[in-house]
Formats: sequence, C-alpha cells, structure tokens
Amino acid sequence: MGLLDRAIKNGINRAVGNAVAGAVEKAVAPKVEQAAEQAVQQVIPPTQPTAQQPAPDPAITQQQAQQAGAALGGLFGGLNAFASEAAKNMKICPACGEAAGAQTKFCPKCGGAMPEQTVAQGAACPSCGKQNDIGTKFCADCGAKLPAAVAEEQAAQAKSANAMAEWDRLLPQYPKWQFGGYDYRLERLDDYNGAPYYQFAANGVGRAELEQYRQFALSSGFRPAGQYPDQYQLFKRVDGVVYNIDLEHAFDSDGMSLYFTTREPNGGFDYVKPEPKPKSGGGLFGGLFK
Repeated sequence: MGLLDRAIKNGINRAVGNAVAGAVEKAVAPKVEQAAEQAVQQVIPPTQPTAQQPAPDPAITQQQAQQAGAALGGLFGGLNAFASEAAKNMKICPACGEAAGAQTKFCPKCGGAMPEQTVAQGAACPSCGKQNDIGTKFCADCGAKLPAAVAEEQAAQAKSANAMAEWDRLLPQYPKWQFGGYDYRLERLDDYNGAPYYQFAANGVGRAELEQYRQFALSSGFRPAGQYPDQYQLFKRVDGVVYNIDLEHAFDSDGMSLYFTTREPNGGFDYVKPEPKPKSGGGLFGGLFK
C-alpha cells in the first residue's frame, strides 16, 4: 500500500472511528472509503510507473498526500454527519452484531429479533433528549443510561440465560457454573474421538473463580484420575461413562473457557500405580548373610 493510500485509509479510520463503533463502522466505512477514493482521483489522477515515467519520488508522494488531505478536508470533516445520517436508518443485531436496515425485523445473519430502535435512536437520551454520539453509553449532558446501552445489557442477559438453559439440556452430568462473570456462551465444538465436545465461555472471570468451580467439581464427585493425574483435568464415572472437565486450558484465549467431553484418562479411570518390585538379595549368597 502506497503512502497516499495509507493517508486516505488512516483519515477514514480516524474519522469513522470517532463517529461510529462496531458494526456501524463496518457498514459505513466502505461507503466512505469509496467516496474518498473518488474524490482523490479527481485531485490526483492515478498513474502507473513506466519506463518513460518511473515511480514517483517519496517526497513527491508525501506532497501529493498533503494536497489530497487538504482537498478531502471537507469530506473527512463531514464524516460524523455522514455516519450519523446512516445510523438513522440502521439497526444492529444484539445477538451477532450484524447491521441491517431500519425496517428489518429479524437479523439476516442469525435470525434473531432486531431491536425496535435504530442506532441513532439508541443514542438519544430518554431523560433530556440530547442526541449523543453513536456508541455512547451514558448521556453527555445528564449522565442517564442510553437506550442502546440498556438494550445491550438486556441482550447480554438473555444470551447468558440461554447458555445456562442449554447447559441443563446438554451438560446435566456436570456441576453448573455459578461463579459470576458475564456474556456466557455454550457451544459444541468438533467431536473428540467420536464423543461430543463442548465449550462454556464467560468474560469477567479470573483464576479465583476458576478455583471455586474446581472445588465445586471436586465436591460433586469429580477427581484427577489416570496414569498422570492432573488437578486441572477432572473425571467422574457414572454408569460406565467417564465424564471429563478440562480446566487446564481455561485461559488459553480471551475470557475463560471450560471444556467438557466423555473420555478415559491415560491408563484408565481406575489406574493404580504398580507397587515397586522388591530389590534383589545381592547374588547367589546374598540372602545368607543378613
């Protein structure tokens, strides 16, 4: 990417980033970039290096970027208005973050119900009426929580409640998480040796809460087992099936994740370390002189 292209994209990213957030930015930025590129081409026609016309000197390119920046000042300066206007006719799915038109009732990506309010309406203060910047959670004039923030919290609570309901259905053999956090997710991953493999994830949880859950699992009959017992790999056998909780990789990615499947530990659930063999008596006559 050339210096001019970088200058254009950086200007767009700054302006759009200050005006919108998340899915709104993804929906608006391509349109703004297209408009910016058209404006730049009017100021500086695109050229390709040839044998007669070599690649431009970096100093000239820098000068061109400055000229383009000056020519696009009005465009970049008006991006807030551009984005705000787009936000009046846009909704964001609270479940997956997909952007859609103001008349959309169900998300075209995940099928979830779309909010009643547009993005712009979600930034309007219900107490004093101020139209706040998109992405603001509290009114800049009176401090009241904005509708978009309320809707976001409600969607997160509903998502977490759904994850807990799915736990009851999919993981009844495992002690249920009850140690705080937010934004719960429960999904089935690729099977493990033919057995279902599930991931439960939560944000806002640390190692202290993980230890509380580990102790809870131990009190529920889970324990380290196998040839190489590990305090963060817990097992429990019920009716011949061995259930496994993997706490070892809880913080390998963002947030906290627990993993559940059915499998035997190395060496088997009932593995018992063999007794050491008795030492030799010391040769043919070793046992005669003790």
